[in-house]
Amino acid sequence: MVLLWQFFQRFLRYRATLGFGLLCIPLAQLADVAVTILIGNALERARLADSSEWMNKVILWLAVYALVQGVFRFYQRWLIVVVSRQVEVGLKQDLFDKLVRLPFAFHDRSRSGDVVSRLTSDVEAVRMVLGPGLMYTLGALVIIPISLVILFQIHATLALVMVLPMFAMGLTMKLVSPRLERYSLAVQESVADISHRAQENFAGVRVVQGYRRENQQAALFESTSRINRDNQVTLGEARGVTHAAINGSFEMTFAVILLLGGMAAIDRTMPVGAIFKFIDLTIKVFWPLIAIGWVLGMLPRAQASAQRIDELMREANPIEDPDSKSGSTATSGAATIAPIQGRITFEDVSFQYPRGNRPALAHISFDVPVGSTLGIVGPTGSGKTTILNLVGRLFDTTSGRVLLDGVPVRELPLSQVRGALGYVPQDSFLFSERYEDNIRFGAEHELTDAEIDALIELAAMTEEVARFPEGKATVVGERGVTLSGGQRQRTCIARALARAPRVLILDDCLSAVDTETERQLLHSLSAAGEGRTVLVAAHRLSSVRDADQILVLSADGRPEAIGTHRDLIAAGGWYADTWERQQRRESLGIRDSLVDEGPLVPGQETTAEAEARR
Repeated sequence: MVLLWQFFQRFLRYRATLGFGLLCIPLAQLADVAVTILIGNALERARLADSSEWMNKVILWLAVYALVQGVFRFYQRWLIVVVSRQVEVGLKQDLFDKLVRLPFAFHDRSRSGDVVSRLTSDVEAVRMVLGPGLMYTLGALVIIPISLVILFQIHATLALVMVLPMFAMGLTMKLVSPRLERYSLAVQESVADISHRAQENFAGVRVVQGYRRENQQAALFESTSRINRDNQVTLGEARGVTHAAINGSFEMTFAVILLLGGMAAIDRTMPVGAIFKFIDLTIKVFWPLIAIGWVLGMLPRAQASAQRIDELMREANPIEDPDSKSGSTATSGAATIAPIQGRITFEDVSFQYPRGNRPALAHISFDVPVGSTLGIVGPTGSGKTTILNLVGRLFDTTSGRVLLDGVPVRELPLSQVRGALGYVPQDSFLFSERYEDNIRFGAEHELTDAEIDALIELAAMTEEVARFPEGKATVVGERGVTLSGGQRQRTCIARALARAPRVLILDDCLSAVDTETERQLLHSLSAAGEGRTVLVAAHRLSSVRDADQILVLSADGRPEAIGTHRDLIAAGGWYADTWERQQRRESLGIRDSLVDEGPLVPGQETTAEAEARR
């Protein structure tokens, strides 16, 4: 309940709207009770009256009470539900803002389906209890005491007997509530499992179909759904007990009224009007009780959802702006560089992933002057991408320092550090938007059509975009699935260049293009990158041949050598051997991607090379 109260404080941001909505609740309930009393008195008066003139006044007051009740009931629902929707939107936005700012380490260990479930169904569960649930509960707290007071005035013995089933219902709810909370949490977790498995299979449908694993994945989804079904059934059983207690109490109460009230009516000790009042007020007591039962049935699920949301909101973010507190973005104590030039320095940097069992990088040091290019090469898993991630503080170093223009990046505002970078990731992610909008995504200002055309030309995509069904206005599929791997990579390059970054980071972004396109791209990037610092990670050494410096990493993430292409060829070792193999494969027409670039015995012939030679 403490967590739900914390979330309810968000409702207090709309005090005026919420206050008027809450004020409408007692006014609507009082008008409802007034209608019952008016009709009951009219029935008794009709039994004794010898004319019907008084009926006109009764009908008029009945219309007034009904109108008042209708107006206030409309506004109580409309205002409170509107506030609950506003809170829902705000909470979802806060969660989204939190999620997009959490570091890679969080997203690496989290399942996307579970995160989406917290953002949608968990927020909805909390809203239902704190919005409509609050409305029904307050309505019950108003009408139940008023109705009970009137019931005891009409017939104290009958009212006392009627209260007994209520206590039985309350005791049942108290006993069942812990089970409801436990089963609700299990349901929420299993719903998240379903979301995760569905999202993963839809995103990887090409892999599933390519390996003919449709039946296997269908069986796994069925198993996950079965677990959710069992949890839902168990929760339904607990809720069934709750509803049985409520409805059983309701029916038992009317059995008592029928017995005692009927006998009183026969004996003429209880007027017809009083019987009507008693029956109608009893209904007015029990329907709010049923609503409370509905709220209590949702309460455990809402508590479980609030716990899951709170866990996400409290997730620590180790990568924050200097001097930021409690998730704020204050940067008053942060260093600033205006403008950033683009000098990148690593000073004895080591890094280990949170779940890693060994350092991904160890004792990396280099200095990249402004406007120069650093190539980063090495075997698969040597830490090339990790170095690039450290530049933009997507991760923080375990030890050592990363400096931008001589200032440690930890002392600079994140917005300034990342705003100076143009990043082309290895996975070439594109949004399911128009092709030109994917390029605009990287810009800090609105791009003109001429600027977009120039970027497309720089990325060597002009002819291919012209063949798209709607040109650059063509909507690409989810993650850019309608484009080839090389087209996605070149589009990501155009997106990175759109912001005219001082530092351009290319993470193996030429691996899916042919050699001729690679040469064209490198020439375009060289022409467009004059004065810009460039960091290039690549497995194809031709991509970094013209770099001012080339850093060679060993398989365990240590610096093996650094120098120009000519220096490294002369020095021999991994770089020289890999260069020779790649040149031999290129002369044979074999794509580099067919062969791993890991360390081989010098002179050893690869399977692909032997096949081509034969």
